[in-house]
This record gives sequence, C-alpha cells and structure tokens, in this order.
Amino acid sequence: MGFGRIFLFIFIFALLEAIVLGQVAQTIGWPVTILLTVLTAMMGSLLFRWQGVETWIRLNSRMQQGEMPGEEMVEGVMLLLGGALLITPGFITDAIGFLLLLPQSRRWMASYIVKKGVMQAFNRGPGQGNVWVYQRTWQSRSPGQTYDAEPPGSGPTVREDRQGHFIIEGEVEKKDDSPQR
Repeated sequence: MGFGRIFLFIFIFALLEAIVLGQVAQTIGWPVTILLTVLTAMMGSLLFRWQGVETWIRLNSRMQQGEMPGEEMVEGVMLLLGGALLITPGFITDAIGFLLLLPQSRRWMASYIVKKGVMQAFNRGPGQGNVWVYQRTWQSRSPGQTYDAEPPGSGPTVREDRQGHFIIEGEVEKKDDSPQR
C-alpha cells in the first residue's frame, strides 16, 4: 500500500469520525459528547491494563511450557492497537478499539490471524533460548498464483525434558513399500 493510499484512508477515516462526532453532538449535546469521549478513553485504558496483564500471563505460561505463544503475540499487538484507538477521540475508533480489547472478539480474531499465517520457531540449542517468529508467507509458483505454507501446528514440536533429553512430538505415518500382490 503506497503513501497516497494510506494518506487517503486516514483522511477519509478522520472525516467520517468528525461527521459522526458532530451528529452525536447535535443529538445529545457537546458537553455530553465530550464527557462520553473522555469516559471511553478512561474505560479503554483500564480494560487495556487488565487484558494486557492477563495476556502477558498466558504468553509467559505458554513459553514456560515450551509452546509457541502465537495467538498471545497477536493478541498483544491487538491490545496495543485497541488501546491506542480508545484513547483517540471519536466513536468509530472507540467501537473498533473495544472490539480489539474485549476478550471474546480479540481471541477469535487472533486465532483467525494465526490460522491464516505461518508460525515458525527456531531453536538455537540448550541454554541459548528460542526465537518465535510470526509471519505471513506467500510464495509465487508462477505469475499470478500464490500459496500458503503449512498451517501452524502441522509439524512436529521439540521440547526438552528435565534430564536434558529432547522430546519430538508429532505424527508418525507408516508406509509399506512392498509391492501389492
């Protein structure tokens, strides 16, 4: 998306936000509109703090278990975006911000994003830490055609037990190579 499109999107969005704000102010009055805008910003910051701590705890728990915290990472980005939108004055941004901060809608969107993307983990070895990367991978096989890589969770996972042994979890498929009679 080029700079011109981004600028046009921001301009149209700000214009719509101003129109909605003006319509609400005409209906309920400017003092009440300003009060509602301040209250939604305060509610949003409290919800952001509460949900942020809960998401951080789940992220740490998944990492301690050696699992990839893909949805939690996406939820963290959504929380930041939702908190920023709620602090921004306006009712459209408030509606989008609350959708991103409410647990049910945020978790549904995060799981959808993770399922559509590709999660990769890089194990550097014992004592060196792991690196988790979330990326959207589209590779062109021929002009105009794209495909997505393997969905998250489809490959084997590797973890280390207390004695330092590596445990590889996955599915085994036995294929019989002998000819049919």
